[in-house]
Amino acid sequence: MYYFRIILFGLFFSFLFTQEETNSKIYWNSLSTAVNVGVPLADDESLRGGRIQIRVSFDGGKNFTDIADPFDIEKRDIDDLKEVSIPAELFESMAGFKEGGEAQFIAEIWDKAGNSIVGSVSDSVLTIDETIPRVVELKVTSSNAYSPNLAMSDDSLTFDFLTSEPIDSPIFEINGDEFDPVGFEKSWKTIYHAEEADDGPITFEIQFNDLAGNPGDPITSPTDANIINKDGTPPELENVKLFTSNKYDSTLAVEGDTVYLQFTATESIQNILVKLDSIESEQLQLDSLTFMYYHVFTESDSEGVIPISVDYSDLAGNVGDQVDETSDDSEVTYDRTPPSAFKVETVGSFQGEKKETVNTDEPDSLNVRSDSQGGISTLPQLYVMIAAGLLGIFCLLIWVSWFKIFSKAGQAGWKALVPFFNLFILTKIVQKPVWWIAIYLIIPVGWIMAALQISKLFGKKVLYAVGLIFLPFVFYPMLAFGKSQIGDVPPEPKPKKEKKPKKKSKKKK
Repeated sequence: MYYFRIILFGLFFSFLFTQEETNSKIYWNSLSTAVNVGVPLADDESLRGGRIQIRVSFDGGKNFTDIADPFDIEKRDIDDLKEVSIPAELFESMAGFKEGGEAQFIAEIWDKAGNSIVGSVSDSVLTIDETIPRVVELKVTSSNAYSPNLAMSDDSLTFDFLTSEPIDSPIFEINGDEFDPVGFEKSWKTIYHAEEADDGPITFEIQFNDLAGNPGDPITSPTDANIINKDGTPPELENVKLFTSNKYDSTLAVEGDTVYLQFTATESIQNILVKLDSIESEQLQLDSLTFMYYHVFTESDSEGVIPISVDYSDLAGNVGDQVDETSDDSEVTYDRTPPSAFKVETVGSFQGEKKETVNTDEPDSLNVRSDSQGGISTLPQLYVMIAAGLLGIFCLLIWVSWFKIFSKAGQAGWKALVPFFNLFILTKIVQKPVWWIAIYLIIPVGWIMAALQISKLFGKKVLYAVGLIFLPFVFYPMLAFGKSQIGDVPPEPKPKKEKKPKKKSKKKK
Protein backbone atom coordinates (compact mmCIF):
# COMPACT_ATOMS: atom_id res chain seq x y z
CA MET A 1 0.00 0.00 0.00
CA TYR A 2 2.88 2.39 0.81
CA TYR A 3 4.50 1.91 -2.60
CA PHE A 4 1.14 2.27 -4.29
CA ARG A 5 0.69 5.70 -2.68
CA ILE A 6 4.16 6.77 -3.82
CA ILE A 7 3.29 5.78 -7.39
CA LEU A 8 0.02 7.75 -7.25
CA PHE A 9 1.78 10.86 -5.93
CA GLY A 10 4.43 10.50 -8.61
CA LEU A 11 1.83 10.29 -11.34
CA PHE A 12 -0.03 13.27 -9.88
CA PHE A 13 3.04 15.53 -9.81
CA SER A 14 4.08 14.32 -13.24
CA PHE A 15 0.63 15.34 -14.50
CA LEU A 16 0.97 18.78 -12.89
CA PHE A 17 4.36 19.42 -14.45
CA THR A 18 3.14 18.22 -17.82
CA GLN A 19 0.15 20.58 -17.60
CA GLU A 20 2.38 23.48 -16.55
CA GLU A 21 4.75 22.79 -19.43
CA THR A 22 1.85 22.51 -21.88
CA ASN A 23 0.22 25.70 -20.69
CA SER A 24 3.55 27.64 -20.83
CA LYS A 25 3.99 26.97 -24.52
CA ILE A 26 3.43 29.84 -26.94
CA TYR A 27 1.38 29.14 -30.06
CA TRP A 28 0.83 30.66 -33.45
CA ASN A 29 -2.81 29.73 -34.26
CA SER A 30 -5.42 30.39 -36.89
CA LEU A 31 -6.45 33.63 -35.17
CA SER A 32 -2.95 35.12 -34.89
CA THR A 33 -2.35 38.39 -36.75
CA ALA A 34 1.20 39.33 -35.72
CA VAL A 35 4.33 38.13 -33.87
CA ASN A 36 5.44 40.35 -30.97
CA VAL A 37 9.14 40.20 -30.03
CA GLY A 38 10.38 42.12 -26.99
CA VAL A 39 14.02 43.33 -27.09
CA PRO A 40 15.45 44.89 -23.88
CA LEU A 41 17.54 48.06 -24.49
CA ALA A 42 20.17 49.33 -22.06
CA ASP A 43 20.36 52.88 -20.69
CA ASP A 44 22.76 53.99 -23.40
CA GLU A 45 22.22 57.27 -25.32
CA SER A 46 24.33 55.93 -28.16
CA LEU A 47 21.50 53.56 -29.02
CA ARG A 48 19.23 56.47 -29.92
CA GLY A 49 18.92 56.49 -33.71
CA GLY A 50 20.18 52.94 -33.90
CA ARG A 51 18.44 49.84 -35.35
CA ILE A 52 17.10 46.45 -34.37
CA GLN A 53 16.96 43.46 -36.72
CA ILE A 54 14.77 40.47 -35.78
CA ARG A 55 15.78 37.05 -37.10
CA VAL A 56 13.93 33.71 -36.93
CA SER A 57 14.99 30.06 -37.10
CA PHE A 58 12.76 27.06 -37.94
CA ASP A 59 15.55 24.44 -37.60
CA GLY A 60 16.23 24.50 -33.91
CA GLY A 61 18.53 27.57 -33.94
CA LYS A 62 20.98 26.38 -36.58
CA ASN A 63 20.15 29.06 -39.14
CA PHE A 64 18.44 32.42 -38.59
CA THR A 65 16.80 34.55 -41.27
CA ASP A 66 15.94 38.27 -41.15
CA ILE A 67 12.26 39.09 -40.73
CA ALA A 68 11.16 42.37 -42.30
CA ASP A 69 13.32 45.49 -42.33
CA PRO A 70 15.27 46.76 -39.30
CA PHE A 71 13.30 48.77 -36.73
CA ASP A 72 14.54 52.21 -35.61
CA ILE A 73 15.40 52.87 -31.97
CA GLU A 74 13.78 56.00 -30.58
CA LYS A 75 14.48 57.98 -27.40
CA ARG A 76 11.54 56.46 -25.54
CA ASP A 77 12.87 52.97 -26.21
CA ILE A 78 16.10 53.57 -24.23
CA ASP A 79 16.25 51.65 -20.92
CA ASP A 80 13.01 49.81 -21.75
CA LEU A 81 11.65 46.79 -23.55
CA LYS A 82 11.29 47.50 -27.25
CA GLU A 83 8.18 45.74 -28.58
CA VAL A 84 8.61 44.80 -32.23
CA SER A 85 5.52 43.59 -34.12
CA ILE A 86 5.85 41.49 -37.26
CA PRO A 87 2.68 41.15 -39.41
CA ALA A 88 1.26 37.66 -40.03
CA GLU A 89 1.74 37.84 -43.81
CA LEU A 90 5.50 38.37 -43.39
CA PHE A 91 5.90 35.67 -40.73
CA GLU A 92 3.83 33.07 -42.62
CA SER A 93 5.77 33.76 -45.85
CA MET A 94 9.11 32.81 -44.28
CA ALA A 95 10.82 29.68 -45.58
CA GLY A 96 10.39 26.91 -43.05
CA PHE A 97 6.98 28.08 -41.76
CA LYS A 98 4.79 24.97 -41.52
CA GLU A 99 2.16 23.34 -39.36
CA GLY A 100 3.72 21.91 -36.22
CA GLY A 101 6.97 23.88 -36.73
CA GLU A 102 8.74 25.73 -33.92
CA ALA A 103 10.14 29.24 -34.33
CA GLN A 104 13.06 30.64 -32.29
CA PHE A 105 13.99 34.32 -32.34
CA ILE A 106 17.19 36.33 -32.03
CA ALA A 107 17.92 40.04 -32.48
CA GLU A 108 20.91 42.19 -33.52
CA ILE A 109 21.26 45.79 -32.24
CA TRP A 110 23.21 48.67 -33.86
CA ASP A 111 23.99 51.93 -32.10
CA LYS A 112 23.93 55.25 -33.92
CA ALA A 113 27.60 54.94 -34.84
CA GLY A 114 27.12 51.51 -36.43
CA ASN A 115 28.49 49.27 -33.71
CA SER A 116 26.39 46.08 -33.40
CA ILE A 117 25.82 43.17 -31.08
CA VAL A 118 23.86 39.95 -31.52
CA GLY A 119 21.82 38.86 -28.52
CA SER A 120 21.16 35.39 -27.21
CA VAL A 121 18.43 33.14 -28.59
CA SER A 122 15.10 33.67 -26.83
CA ASP A 123 14.02 31.00 -24.38
CA SER A 124 10.46 31.27 -25.71
CA VAL A 125 9.66 28.94 -28.59
CA LEU A 126 6.68 29.79 -30.82
CA THR A 127 4.86 26.59 -31.86
CA ILE A 128 2.87 26.80 -35.09
CA ASP A 129 -0.58 25.20 -34.76
CA GLU A 130 -3.31 26.43 -37.09
CA THR A 131 -5.30 23.17 -37.16
CA ILE A 132 -8.94 23.64 -36.10
CA PRO A 133 -10.04 21.05 -33.53
CA ARG A 134 -13.02 18.96 -34.49
CA VAL A 135 -15.57 16.85 -32.65
CA VAL A 136 -15.06 13.12 -32.89
CA GLU A 137 -18.14 12.19 -30.85
CA LEU A 138 -20.72 13.84 -28.67
CA LYS A 139 -23.01 11.34 -27.00
CA VAL A 140 -25.92 12.48 -24.84
CA THR A 141 -27.61 9.75 -22.82
CA SER A 142 -30.61 9.89 -20.52
CA SER A 143 -30.99 7.88 -17.34
CA ASN A 144 -34.67 7.31 -18.18
CA ALA A 145 -35.53 3.65 -17.73
CA TYR A 146 -38.13 3.56 -20.53
CA SER A 147 -36.85 5.61 -23.45
CA PRO A 148 -33.34 6.78 -24.45
CA ASN A 149 -34.66 10.02 -25.93
CA LEU A 150 -36.94 11.07 -23.05
CA ALA A 151 -36.22 12.44 -19.59
CA MET A 152 -38.42 13.03 -16.56
CA SER A 153 -37.69 15.55 -13.82
CA ASP A 154 -35.88 12.89 -11.77
CA ASP A 155 -33.65 11.84 -14.67
CA SER A 156 -30.20 13.15 -15.56
CA LEU A 157 -28.38 13.64 -18.88
CA THR A 158 -24.75 12.66 -19.40
CA PHE A 159 -22.72 14.53 -22.04
CA ASP A 160 -19.63 12.60 -23.29
CA PHE A 161 -17.44 14.85 -25.47
CA LEU A 162 -14.46 13.55 -27.50
CA THR A 163 -12.27 15.75 -29.75
CA SER A 164 -9.61 15.13 -32.38
CA GLU A 165 -6.85 16.78 -30.29
CA PRO A 166 -6.30 18.00 -26.75
CA ILE A 167 -8.40 21.04 -25.86
CA ASP A 168 -8.81 23.45 -23.02
CA SER A 169 -11.74 22.92 -20.67
CA PRO A 170 -14.82 23.41 -22.89
CA ILE A 171 -17.86 25.48 -21.97
CA PHE A 172 -21.16 23.57 -21.75
CA GLU A 173 -24.22 25.84 -22.02
CA ILE A 174 -27.37 23.76 -21.41
CA ASN A 175 -30.81 25.38 -21.47
CA GLY A 176 -29.18 28.79 -21.03
CA ASP A 177 -26.99 27.83 -18.01
CA GLU A 178 -23.24 27.15 -18.05
CA PHE A 179 -21.80 23.96 -16.55
CA ASP A 180 -18.17 23.05 -15.83
CA PRO A 181 -17.11 19.70 -17.27
CA VAL A 182 -14.53 17.27 -15.99
CA GLY A 183 -11.98 15.56 -18.19
CA PHE A 184 -8.50 15.66 -19.69
CA GLU A 185 -7.07 16.50 -23.11
CA LYS A 186 -9.49 14.96 -25.66
CA SER A 187 -12.19 13.51 -23.38
CA TRP A 188 -14.62 15.61 -21.34
CA LYS A 189 -17.88 14.90 -19.52
CA THR A 190 -20.65 16.73 -17.65
CA ILE A 191 -23.94 15.70 -16.05
CA TYR A 192 -27.16 17.76 -16.31
CA HIS A 193 -30.24 17.23 -14.11
CA ALA A 194 -33.45 17.35 -16.16
CA GLU A 195 -35.49 18.91 -13.36
CA GLU A 196 -33.97 22.28 -14.32
CA ALA A 197 -35.34 22.10 -17.89
CA ASP A 198 -38.75 22.95 -19.31
CA ASP A 199 -40.82 20.42 -21.22
CA GLY A 200 -39.61 19.96 -24.78
CA PRO A 201 -36.22 19.41 -26.46
CA ILE A 202 -33.24 20.03 -24.17
CA THR A 203 -31.04 22.52 -26.03
CA PHE A 204 -27.31 23.01 -25.53
CA GLU A 205 -24.17 24.51 -27.07
CA ILE A 206 -20.55 23.45 -26.48
CA GLN A 207 -17.72 25.90 -27.20
CA PHE A 208 -14.13 24.68 -27.20
CA ASN A 209 -10.57 25.70 -28.19
CA ASP A 210 -7.47 23.60 -28.62
CA LEU A 211 -4.32 24.27 -26.58
CA ALA A 212 -3.10 26.65 -29.28
CA GLY A 213 -6.29 28.69 -28.99
CA ASN A 214 -7.83 27.55 -32.29
CA PRO A 215 -11.64 27.64 -31.79
CA GLY A 216 -13.67 24.65 -32.88
CA ASP A 217 -17.12 25.04 -34.42
CA PRO A 218 -19.73 25.23 -31.63
CA ILE A 219 -21.74 22.02 -31.41
CA THR A 220 -25.48 22.05 -30.72
CA SER A 221 -26.56 18.46 -31.40
CA PRO A 222 -25.24 14.98 -30.65
CA THR A 223 -23.26 13.22 -33.36
CA ASP A 224 -25.83 10.39 -33.35
CA ALA A 225 -28.72 12.92 -33.67
CA ASN A 226 -30.37 11.57 -30.51
CA ILE A 227 -32.29 14.65 -29.31
CA ILE A 228 -33.58 14.20 -25.76
CA ASN A 229 -36.94 15.69 -24.81
CA LYS A 230 -37.94 16.64 -21.30
CA ASP A 231 -41.36 15.28 -20.33
CA GLY A 232 -42.39 16.30 -16.86
CA THR A 233 -46.15 16.36 -17.48
CA PRO A 234 -48.18 13.33 -16.33
CA PRO A 235 -50.66 11.94 -18.90
CA GLU A 236 -54.43 12.27 -18.53
CA LEU A 237 -57.46 10.28 -19.67
CA GLU A 238 -60.45 11.90 -21.35
CA ASN A 239 -63.90 10.76 -22.53
CA VAL A 240 -64.00 7.83 -20.10
CA LYS A 241 -67.16 5.88 -20.99
CA LEU A 242 -68.70 2.78 -19.40
CA PHE A 243 -71.46 0.75 -21.05
CA THR A 244 -72.70 -2.82 -21.45
CA SER A 245 -74.00 -5.11 -24.17
CA ASN A 246 -77.38 -5.44 -22.40
CA LYS A 247 -80.08 -5.05 -25.07
CA TYR A 248 -82.52 -3.37 -22.70
CA ASP A 249 -80.36 -0.87 -20.79
CA SER A 250 -76.67 -0.11 -21.39
CA THR A 251 -76.19 0.80 -17.72
CA LEU A 252 -77.36 -2.64 -16.51
CA ALA A 253 -75.92 -6.11 -16.94
CA VAL A 254 -76.94 -9.69 -16.27
CA GLU A 255 -74.86 -12.83 -16.31
CA GLY A 256 -73.29 -13.30 -19.76
CA ASP A 257 -73.38 -9.57 -20.63
CA THR A 258 -70.16 -7.71 -21.40
CA VAL A 259 -69.13 -4.41 -19.84
CA TYR A 260 -66.89 -2.07 -21.89
CA LEU A 261 -64.62 0.73 -20.72
CA GLN A 262 -63.46 3.20 -23.38
CA PHE A 263 -61.14 6.19 -22.92
CA THR A 264 -58.77 8.50 -24.80
CA ALA A 265 -55.28 9.45 -23.60
CA THR A 266 -53.73 12.90 -24.05
CA GLU A 267 -50.46 11.26 -25.14
CA SER A 268 -49.01 7.83 -25.79
CA ILE A 269 -49.20 5.69 -22.64
CA GLN A 270 -47.90 2.36 -21.38
CA ASN A 271 -48.14 0.04 -18.36
CA ILE A 272 -51.94 0.18 -18.59
CA LEU A 273 -53.78 -1.77 -15.90
CA VAL A 274 -57.59 -1.73 -16.15
CA LYS A 275 -59.80 -3.42 -13.56
CA LEU A 276 -63.55 -3.85 -14.04
CA ASP A 277 -65.39 -5.20 -11.02
CA SER A 278 -61.94 -5.57 -9.36
CA ILE A 279 -60.86 -8.01 -12.10
CA GLU A 280 -58.00 -7.25 -14.49
CA SER A 281 -59.60 -6.75 -17.88
CA GLU A 282 -58.46 -7.47 -21.40
CA GLN A 283 -57.88 -4.96 -24.16
CA LEU A 284 -60.35 -5.15 -27.03
CA GLN A 285 -58.99 -2.57 -29.43
CA LEU A 286 -56.35 0.12 -29.77
CA ASP A 287 -56.85 3.01 -32.19
CA SER A 288 -54.12 5.65 -31.88
CA LEU A 289 -54.78 7.14 -28.44
CA THR A 290 -58.21 5.51 -27.93
CA PHE A 291 -58.39 2.33 -25.83
CA MET A 292 -61.19 -0.13 -25.01
CA TYR A 293 -61.22 -2.86 -22.36
CA TYR A 294 -63.94 -5.39 -21.55
CA HIS A 295 -65.11 -7.95 -18.99
CA VAL A 296 -67.77 -10.68 -19.28
CA PHE A 297 -69.96 -11.10 -16.20
CA THR A 298 -70.17 -14.52 -14.59
CA GLU A 299 -71.87 -15.89 -11.50
CA SER A 300 -68.70 -15.17 -9.49
CA ASP A 301 -69.09 -11.39 -9.95
CA SER A 302 -70.65 -9.40 -7.12
CA GLU A 303 -73.97 -7.69 -7.66
CA GLY A 304 -74.32 -3.94 -7.54
CA VAL A 305 -72.45 -1.00 -9.01
CA ILE A 306 -69.18 -2.33 -10.39
CA PRO A 307 -65.98 -0.46 -9.45
CA ILE A 308 -63.48 0.58 -12.13
CA SER A 309 -59.81 1.59 -11.96
CA VAL A 310 -57.25 2.55 -14.61
CA ASP A 311 -53.52 2.87 -13.83
CA TYR A 312 -51.10 4.03 -16.53
CA SER A 313 -47.95 6.03 -17.32
CA ASP A 314 -46.56 7.84 -20.35
CA LEU A 315 -43.56 6.71 -22.39
CA ALA A 316 -41.19 8.70 -20.19
CA GLY A 317 -42.52 7.02 -17.04
CA ASN A 318 -44.66 9.87 -15.67
CA VAL A 319 -47.50 8.19 -13.74
CA GLY A 320 -50.98 9.53 -14.43
CA ASP A 321 -53.67 9.93 -11.77
CA GLN A 322 -55.68 6.77 -11.24
CA VAL A 323 -59.10 6.94 -12.89
CA ASP A 324 -61.95 5.42 -10.90
CA GLU A 325 -65.00 7.11 -12.43
CA THR A 326 -66.32 8.01 -15.85
CA SER A 327 -66.27 11.45 -17.45
CA ASP A 328 -70.09 11.74 -17.24
CA ASP A 329 -70.36 10.04 -13.81
CA SER A 330 -72.27 7.13 -15.38
CA GLU A 331 -72.22 3.71 -13.67
CA VAL A 332 -72.97 0.10 -14.55
CA THR A 333 -74.97 -2.14 -12.21
CA TYR A 334 -74.66 -5.93 -12.29
CA ASP A 335 -78.05 -7.51 -11.48
CA ARG A 336 -78.44 -11.28 -11.09
CA THR A 337 -81.58 -11.20 -8.92
CA PRO A 338 -84.79 -12.17 -10.82
CA PRO A 339 -88.18 -10.66 -9.87
CA SER A 340 -90.09 -12.11 -6.89
CA ALA A 341 -91.98 -15.38 -7.45
CA PHE A 342 -95.71 -15.07 -8.15
CA LYS A 343 -98.76 -17.07 -9.37
CA VAL A 344 -101.51 -15.98 -11.79
CA GLU A 345 -104.66 -15.43 -9.75
CA THR A 346 -107.52 -14.50 -12.13
CA VAL A 347 -108.40 -15.79 -15.55
CA GLY A 348 -111.39 -14.53 -17.57
CA SER A 349 -112.64 -13.78 -21.05
CA PHE A 350 -114.40 -10.82 -22.65
CA GLN A 351 -117.58 -11.46 -24.64
CA GLY A 352 -118.00 -9.77 -28.00
CA GLU A 353 -121.16 -9.22 -30.01
CA LYS A 354 -122.46 -11.79 -32.37
CA LYS A 355 -121.22 -11.36 -35.89
CA GLU A 356 -123.99 -10.69 -38.42
CA THR A 357 -124.36 -13.18 -41.21
CA VAL A 358 -124.21 -11.52 -44.58
CA ASN A 359 -126.27 -13.04 -47.33
CA THR A 360 -124.34 -12.62 -50.52
CA ASP A 361 -127.36 -13.64 -52.60
CA GLU A 362 -129.25 -10.46 -51.68
CA PRO A 363 -127.94 -7.47 -53.64
CA ASP A 364 -129.41 -4.95 -51.19
CA SER A 365 -127.54 -6.29 -48.17
CA LEU A 366 -124.72 -4.10 -46.76
CA ASN A 367 -121.26 -5.74 -47.00
CA VAL A 368 -120.00 -4.00 -43.83
CA ARG A 369 -118.24 -5.95 -41.03
CA SER A 370 -118.89 -4.87 -37.44
CA ASP A 371 -116.10 -4.64 -34.87
CA SER A 372 -116.32 -7.62 -32.52
CA GLN A 373 -115.54 -5.62 -29.38
CA GLY A 374 -116.79 -2.05 -29.75
CA GLY A 375 -119.42 -2.60 -32.42
CA ILE A 376 -118.16 0.44 -34.38
CA SER A 377 -118.33 0.26 -38.14
CA THR A 378 -115.10 0.78 -40.07
CA LEU A 379 -116.85 3.19 -42.45
CA PRO A 380 -117.21 6.10 -39.93
CA GLN A 381 -113.53 5.60 -38.95
CA LEU A 382 -112.54 6.14 -42.57
CA TYR A 383 -114.55 9.38 -42.65
CA VAL A 384 -112.81 10.62 -39.53
CA MET A 385 -109.39 9.90 -41.03
CA ILE A 386 -110.27 11.70 -44.26
CA ALA A 387 -111.65 14.70 -42.38
CA ALA A 388 -108.52 14.87 -40.18
CA GLY A 389 -106.28 14.73 -43.26
CA LEU A 390 -108.19 17.51 -45.03
CA LEU A 391 -108.11 19.64 -41.88
CA GLY A 392 -104.33 19.19 -41.63
CA ILE A 393 -103.91 20.16 -45.28
CA PHE A 394 -106.09 23.26 -44.81
CA CYS A 395 -104.11 24.34 -41.72
CA LEU A 396 -100.80 23.83 -43.52
CA LEU A 397 -102.09 25.81 -46.51
CA ILE A 398 -103.15 28.71 -44.28
CA TRP A 399 -99.79 28.71 -42.43
CA VAL A 400 -97.89 28.80 -45.72
CA SER A 401 -100.14 31.65 -46.90
CA TRP A 402 -99.45 33.63 -43.70
CA PHE A 403 -95.72 33.03 -44.25
CA LYS A 404 -96.02 34.63 -47.69
CA ILE A 405 -98.28 37.49 -46.44
CA PHE A 406 -95.74 38.36 -43.71
CA SER A 407 -93.00 38.41 -46.34
CA LYS A 408 -95.04 40.83 -48.48
CA ALA A 409 -95.43 43.02 -45.40
CA GLY A 410 -91.63 43.26 -45.01
CA GLN A 411 -91.42 40.83 -42.10
CA ALA A 412 -89.50 37.55 -41.90
CA GLY A 413 -91.82 34.74 -42.95
CA TRP A 414 -90.84 32.47 -40.08
CA LYS A 415 -92.46 34.93 -37.62
CA ALA A 416 -95.87 33.87 -38.92
CA LEU A 417 -95.24 30.31 -37.68
CA VAL A 418 -94.55 31.20 -34.04
CA PRO A 419 -97.73 31.15 -31.92
CA PHE A 420 -98.59 34.43 -30.09
CA PHE A 421 -95.49 36.07 -31.55
CA ASN A 422 -97.22 36.13 -34.93
CA LEU A 423 -100.10 38.10 -33.36
CA PHE A 424 -97.64 40.67 -32.05
CA ILE A 425 -96.14 41.06 -35.54
CA LEU A 426 -99.67 41.29 -37.02
CA THR A 427 -100.44 44.34 -34.85
CA LYS A 428 -97.38 46.04 -36.32
CA ILE A 429 -98.37 45.13 -39.89
CA VAL A 430 -101.93 46.46 -39.57
CA GLN A 431 -100.70 49.41 -37.44
CA LYS A 432 -102.72 48.60 -34.32
CA PRO A 433 -101.64 48.95 -30.68
CA VAL A 434 -100.09 45.93 -28.97
CA TRP A 435 -103.09 45.41 -26.70
CA TRP A 436 -105.07 44.32 -29.78
CA ILE A 437 -103.47 40.91 -29.21
CA ALA A 438 -106.14 40.39 -26.55
CA ILE A 439 -108.82 40.97 -29.21
CA TYR A 440 -107.18 38.48 -31.59
CA LEU A 441 -107.29 35.82 -28.85
CA ILE A 442 -111.10 36.09 -28.59
CA ILE A 443 -112.70 33.37 -30.69
CA PRO A 444 -114.20 33.99 -33.23
CA VAL A 445 -113.92 37.82 -32.90
CA GLY A 446 -110.15 37.75 -33.39
CA TRP A 447 -110.43 35.64 -36.55
CA ILE A 448 -113.01 38.01 -38.05
CA MET A 449 -111.06 41.18 -37.11
CA ALA A 450 -107.82 39.77 -38.58
CA ALA A 451 -109.57 38.86 -41.83
CA LEU A 452 -111.13 42.38 -42.13
CA GLN A 453 -107.83 44.17 -41.46
CA ILE A 454 -105.78 41.98 -43.82
CA SER A 455 -108.37 42.43 -46.54
CA LYS A 456 -108.26 46.20 -46.02
CA LEU A 457 -104.43 46.13 -45.96
CA PHE A 458 -104.37 44.64 -49.48
CA GLY A 459 -107.04 47.00 -50.72
CA LYS A 460 -109.78 44.39 -50.97
CA LYS A 461 -113.47 44.91 -50.48
CA VAL A 462 -115.67 43.61 -47.69
CA LEU A 463 -116.81 40.73 -49.84
CA TYR A 464 -113.21 39.46 -50.02
CA ALA A 465 -112.97 39.68 -46.23
CA VAL A 466 -116.08 37.45 -46.00
CA GLY A 467 -114.21 34.92 -48.16
CA LEU A 468 -111.21 35.07 -45.80
CA ILE A 469 -113.53 34.33 -42.88
CA PHE A 470 -115.52 31.43 -44.28
CA LEU A 471 -113.22 30.00 -46.98
CA PRO A 472 -109.73 30.79 -45.65
CA PHE A 473 -108.10 27.86 -47.42
CA VAL A 474 -109.14 29.42 -50.75
CA PHE A 475 -108.87 33.18 -50.24
CA TYR A 476 -105.68 33.29 -48.14
CA PRO A 477 -103.63 31.44 -50.81
CA MET A 478 -105.13 33.75 -53.47
CA LEU A 479 -104.02 36.74 -51.43
CA ALA A 480 -100.56 35.28 -50.65
CA PHE A 481 -99.60 33.92 -54.06
CA GLY A 482 -101.54 36.35 -56.20
CA LYS A 483 -100.35 39.69 -57.58
CA SER A 484 -101.97 41.69 -54.78
CA GLN A 485 -99.58 43.83 -52.73
CA ILE A 486 -100.00 45.77 -49.51
CA GLY A 487 -101.38 49.25 -50.17
CA ASP A 488 -103.24 48.39 -53.36
CA VAL A 489 -106.21 50.71 -54.01
CA PRO A 490 -109.46 49.08 -55.08
CA PRO A 491 -110.39 50.01 -58.64
CA GLU A 492 -112.97 52.77 -58.92
CA PRO A 493 -116.24 51.82 -60.55
CA LYS A 494 -116.51 52.73 -64.21
CA PRO A 495 -118.78 55.72 -64.84
CA LYS A 496 -122.04 54.92 -66.55
CA LYS A 497 -122.31 56.03 -70.15
CA GLU A 498 -124.90 58.70 -70.70
CA LYS A 499 -127.58 57.77 -73.15
CA LYS A 500 -127.62 60.02 -76.17
CA PRO A 501 -131.08 61.36 -77.03
CA LYS A 502 -132.55 59.76 -80.06
CA LYS A 503 -132.87 62.01 -83.09
CA LYS A 504 -136.37 62.52 -84.24
CA SER A 505 -136.87 61.17 -87.66
CA LYS A 506 -138.33 63.53 -90.16
CA LYS A 507 -141.55 62.46 -91.56
CA LYS A 508 -141.84 62.43 -95.25
CA LYS A 509 -144.32 64.66 -96.55
